[in-house]
Amino acid sequence: MGKHVFSSPGFVVLSPTTVASHLAHKIFFHPLRSFPGPWYCKASRLWYFLQVARGNINYEVRRLHDEYGETVCIAPNELSYSTPDAWSQIYGRNVQRDGESKPSAAGTVLPKDPIIYGAVFEHAETLVDANGGVYAPQRHTLADAFTRKSLMSKEDTLSSYINHAIEELHKQIKTTDTVDMVSLFNNAVLDFTSKMVVGQDLGAMNAHGTIHSSLKVLNRIIRPLVERRVENGGIENDFVSSMMRFAKDDKDSRAKVINNATILIAAGPLEITSWLCASVFYTLADPSTWSRLCFEIRSSAREASNLNLDMVHNMTYLKACMDESTRMYPSMPGTLTRIVYNGGAHICGRQVPEKTVVGVNPWATYRNANNFNQPDEFRPERWLDENNEYATDRRNSLQPFGYGPRKCIANELSTMYSKLFFARLLWEFDMELQPASCDWDNQKGYLTPYIRPLWVKVTAKADRSRI
Repeated sequence: MGKHVFSSPGFVVLSPTTVASHLAHKIFFHPLRSFPGPWYCKASRLWYFLQVARGNINYEVRRLHDEYGETVCIAPNELSYSTPDAWSQIYGRNVQRDGESKPSAAGTVLPKDPIIYGAVFEHAETLVDANGGVYAPQRHTLADAFTRKSLMSKEDTLSSYINHAIEELHKQIKTTDTVDMVSLFNNAVLDFTSKMVVGQDLGAMNAHGTIHSSLKVLNRIIRPLVERRVENGGIENDFVSSMMRFAKDDKDSRAKVINNATILIAAGPLEITSWLCASVFYTLADPSTWSRLCFEIRSSAREASNLNLDMVHNMTYLKACMDESTRMYPSMPGTLTRIVYNGGAHICGRQVPEKTVVGVNPWATYRNANNFNQPDEFRPERWLDENNEYATDRRNSLQPFGYGPRKCIANELSTMYSKLFFARLLWEFDMELQPASCDWDNQKGYLTPYIRPLWVKVTAKADRSRI
């Protein structure tokens, strides 16, 4: 038999040489060689993949930014940014080609990274992963439905689902006063979002335990419900009606409606649950913050039913606490990457070669000491105008719903629901963080955190007429 190629002397000699040559090229001759970053990141994606597998990628990217600055090469063809300007220059409409000083046209917005979006959303060409001409018409079909005016008209529906969640919590604490807030929020949000999107909830609040919130599991549960809603047609006061109003009567258009509706329902538990859990965790962990927040909420209304969207919208300390919670624990800590188009782009003062993967890492950005004074400390006061200690904070660094024309279309709905739900909880209940969850925010993750149970002792406020 002939000698196997892997055992040939030529291969043994050539292989290390080839590897060394490849590494040398990546480190010393690659287009990104002049950007700050460790040699092992420029040489190979091995380090990157290892950190993703361990769930440490966002912690490690933050560490690299702390060491190398606000622009860091984290892989042979990828740059990570942690400045407020990077939001607009990567995700906005003002990306500059070849050092141009004028804003680019809308059609030259950096395209989404197909590796990230394709892996998560399986190339469905939805509001989440579509680019350019495929994306804009889909967003247009929902734009009116997600205006504040339109959403305010649905306040009764929003309030009724929060009321139901509060009632279920009252029932639950009659048998046990220790509650997993992740389970509560997941189920409540899932029912609410499905009602808003297809006009029918999933009965998650009536289920025992938690419906698993991974996209793949939710897809199997939600898609049949969405398909039935689209098949039945008709005009209902839901988001599917808004999409169907503009959709053509063909298979491709119906598929896009189904995909978008499914993602709108599934995204709610992922986004809103982490925000509400973070708000509960950080305010409970700081007794003075908890006391001040409870006073603001409980002194604003003599009855829980008096709390409404306009009222909580004007609560400044509630907003400060929730903004600070999402800064400390973003629902999307990972980087939603973009690809630099042919000819390159000018980003944060430097020309970036074409086909480079670029993005703002929220975790690193929100923990950047140049952006926020005491970045690792929970300080709601930084969002108020009463404290000069945080006057130099770059508040526009915080973009929890993304930035630019592809910003999350449901950001207003998420904010309205989260504020009212959180305010109702604090009006109705006294809470105490349990020892098992004292380090709850120390979690692994990639694009989103792997949310662990958040155990809280919950008791009904003894006299609801008292502050």
